[in-house]
Amino acid sequence: MIDKKIIIMAGGSGGHVFPGLTIARYLIKKGWHVNWIGTKNSIESEIIPKYGIKIHFIEIKGLRNANLKNLICSPIYILRAYYCVKKIIKNWSPNIILGMGGYVSGPGGIAAWKSNIPLIIHEQNKISGITNYWLSKVSTKNIQAHPGTLKNAIVVGNPVCESIIKVPTPIKRFKNRKGLLRILVIGGSKGSSILNHILPEVFFLLKEKIIIWHQTGNNELEQTKKKYKKFGLNEYFITCFIKNIASAYAWADIIICRSGALTVSEISIVGLAAIFIPYPHKDKQQHRNAEDLEAIGAAQIIDQSNFNTVSIFNILNSLNRNKLLIMAEKALSLGVRNTTKNIFNIINDIYKKT
Repeated sequence: MIDKKIIIMAGGSGGHVFPGLTIARYLIKKGWHVNWIGTKNSIESEIIPKYGIKIHFIEIKGLRNANLKNLICSPIYILRAYYCVKKIIKNWSPNIILGMGGYVSGPGGIAAWKSNIPLIIHEQNKISGITNYWLSKVSTKNIQAHPGTLKNAIVVGNPVCESIIKVPTPIKRFKNRKGLLRILVIGGSKGSSILNHILPEVFFLLKEKIIIWHQTGNNELEQTKKKYKKFGLNEYFITCFIKNIASAYAWADIIICRSGALTVSEISIVGLAAIFIPYPHKDKQQHRNAEDLEAIGAAQIIDQSNFNTVSIFNILNSLNRNKLLIMAEKALSLGVRNTTKNIFNIINDIYKKT
């Protein structure tokens, strides 16, 4: 039997890594051999080896908010990374290379193209990142979460793990649910300082009405705990990272979070009311991700410049569980649940043609 081999390129943030990991695990179940390309000091270096997937590290830095030294040295970094991936391709001979966006995908995508290895790229956001925009011009197949992001791309949604797809529907979750409103706070895989800073005070003002589950990120766990203690709050769980995010979604009545592409897709699949505070990218990438949910009344968007104690208090104070159930059901209507299988079929079809 001929080995089916694929390299997945993803790194830098959970929004790139977790969709790639979902695809990797599905491919492995179907008999594929998977290798990964990432960077040493990012989230993928900790997560990917835990799943028995071999990871190759390249040295590459993103150019967004880069200092002058990194900008000057960027051609050297890109060239080194390109030759590193070329060597990996030569030694391992993958059948296909899949790029999940982000700067890690850039050199590997060019190396795949120059090596005549079929290149698939997946764009998670409504607005394409620079790397995917350029790679889409030389790739074998472009796939995307939303229509109209890249030219000549198939819309497949964002792949999410099976445990999230299996979360019971809002009607089932809310049945016989009583007591304090359950608020889940997630500032992305690395946390969010502004959420950690402002929300404890808001929750103090609402302490008779709510219970909180708060993911702070690795760097601000202790100082956020101190804030909760300062306000004398007891009805909360606080952690740097929620490992079983499906259980957190199932528990919550509403989520306050950033609007990264994967988070928005997961919320739609689960069916969960949301208050989004998009990260203020210049291209408003996260704002655009959340707009469809806001348009149908499943969520509210607060731009970071308008996010303060008063604005978030007023929204939360106006909500009750009946309103949140209606919002959750609207969110559920936008969920795309068969993404991973569809991506697998695309990969398999390209493999059969090689």
